Amino acid sequence: MAYSGYFGYFIGLSILKPRRRWQILGIGYLTAAALHALWNATGLMHPVVLAVIGSLSYAFLAAAILKARALSPNRAQNFATRFTRLP
Repeated sequence: MAYSGYFGYFIGLSILKPRRRWQILGIGYLTAAALHALWNATGLMHPVVLAVIGSLSYAFLAAAILKARALSPNRAQNFATRFTRLP
């Protein structure tokens, strides 16, 4: 899921920046594919290596989610991203 979520960030970013659409999509696809290939290549190694690669993949996903929240054009109107105090 981390790979597809990470690539999804780049799909959304390409919609926001249509002039650089193909470059953004290419970078997103190649980086997601590289993370996935790294996971597959280390499959026969020690389980600790797999845990590190898996954690790295989810760190990339978390960074993309945080960046997408900051870039969102509708963030000011989105009630789910505001922190308010309940009475």
